[in-house]
Amino acid sequence: MAQTEVKSFKINIPDTEIDLVRKKLELARFPKGLDEAEWAEDNGITPQFMRGIVQFWIKEYDWRKEEAKINEMPQFTTVMELGDFGSFPVHFVHARSKVEHARPLIFLHGWPGSIIEVQKILPDLLAAGYHVVAPSLIGFVFSGYTKKAGFDYGHQAEIFHNLMQRLGYEKYAVQGGDWGAIVARAIAVQFPENAQVLHTNVVSLAASFSLKFESGERTDRYVVKAFPRPPENADELTYSEFEQAGLKRGEWFRTNETAYQQVQITKPRTFGFAMHDSPVGFLAWMADKLISWTDNYPWTFTELITWTSLHYFPGPTTGFNMYRENIKLVLEPPARLGNSVVTIPFGFSAFAKELLLPPRSWLEKDHNLVYWKEHARGGHFAAYELHHEFVDDLIEFLQKFWK
Repeated sequence: MAQTEVKSFKINIPDTEIDLVRKKLELARFPKGLDEAEWAEDNGITPQFMRGIVQFWIKEYDWRKEEAKINEMPQFTTVMELGDFGSFPVHFVHARSKVEHARPLIFLHGWPGSIIEVQKILPDLLAAGYHVVAPSLIGFVFSGYTKKAGFDYGHQAEIFHNLMQRLGYEKYAVQGGDWGAIVARAIAVQFPENAQVLHTNVVSLAASFSLKFESGERTDRYVVKAFPRPPENADELTYSEFEQAGLKRGEWFRTNETAYQQVQITKPRTFGFAMHDSPVGFLAWMADKLISWTDNYPWTFTELITWTSLHYFPGPTTGFNMYRENIKLVLEPPARLGNSVVTIPFGFSAFAKELLLPPRSWLEKDHNLVYWKEHARGGHFAAYELHHEFVDDLIEFLQKFWK
């Protein structure tokens, strides 16, 4: 295709790939001696669970049925170029609203998410008068990747800003979760004349404090990581019960759930060989995160396999590389992002079981925070877990603050 051409796209995994996965599943080797082990479930996915879901994948799961559901969303690809990083295809959902004077919104997912996270909220956004662009992050699912090292989240932001311009959307709103929130924030910082408003449901968190609670209790055990930086007097502030619970959730995440980061930061390519070859291994890796990071969401086997397959079929390795290229820069932003202050109207939906949930006062320091909404439940994949609450927040924010 021509470098600026936008081409219609449908997911169509070859039968040979589907057959190969089935063969690998049938030949799966499960760890021995674990069935009777007295291990708590926080040791990870259990053998019983894995045997059950693998048998379901072999005997009942229908990829073609799920593929068709995803393909109900209009998808496209276009080749984007960025300096020395070269050119690569970008895959994205692009659904246009029939409402007169509809406005554009870009929705950015994270890991281990994908475009499937926009699926449930898409009808409501279109009905409310928003054109929706939901790209696969560079290196994720059906988007390509650069061969040059140093491609960071600021570069992702440039690519997606340029994508919006190519689609004819000079001014637009931005929403993001997980890595998507980091990229979305970089768009807001780098392109404030174009990005009109920013909404996220997570921020990346990088500083340590001894915090004071409303009870007067202090704890030096409380090590939380926060970006943007909390106020200098963060250790002197008091926090609501909701905020305290959010910080404790962040400490739980840091202590119990971040080993995956170290693997994907240090050896993404080595790790990729194992995950790319073994559908059972990658399913265990994905299911562990999806189940642990939600707020008791009733995942079905079909959902877990579909989320996994969207990464497995194209290959998950370049998605892992996002961590290697970016973690240090999240803590110390690239110079081109300047002081990294968000000046455009910013809205935040605070779901109680989000992994990194900052106090409101921390966000106010480096954001033009005009909208804050607390939810008593909901986890890391709010657009999918609690799609009604999520999309209601997003539409309310856009209608009130996108002037």
